[in-house]
Amino acid sequence: MLKPRDGYFLFNTAKQIGRRIIMFLPRNIDLNQLAELCLTSNPPWSLEVEKNFMNGKLKAITAYFSNVVTEGR
Repeated sequence: MLKPRDGYFLFNTAKQIGRRIIMFLPRNIDLNQLAELCLTSNPPWSLEVEKNFMNGKLKAITAYFSNVVTEGR
């Protein structure tokens, strides 16, 4: 059975698998927490945030994370 996990756990687990991570998140996510998640990684990961609108209303946030150190390898 799958257990509920927080974003921190999921991000750290995904970092072990790949160098790029995409998370589809609710619109009320705290963007400062996303930035903190990247900066606390060693080495820090880059973050790009996309706001998803439908009919002029914000519906969700897509966060694109990438490990800039291993991108060139």
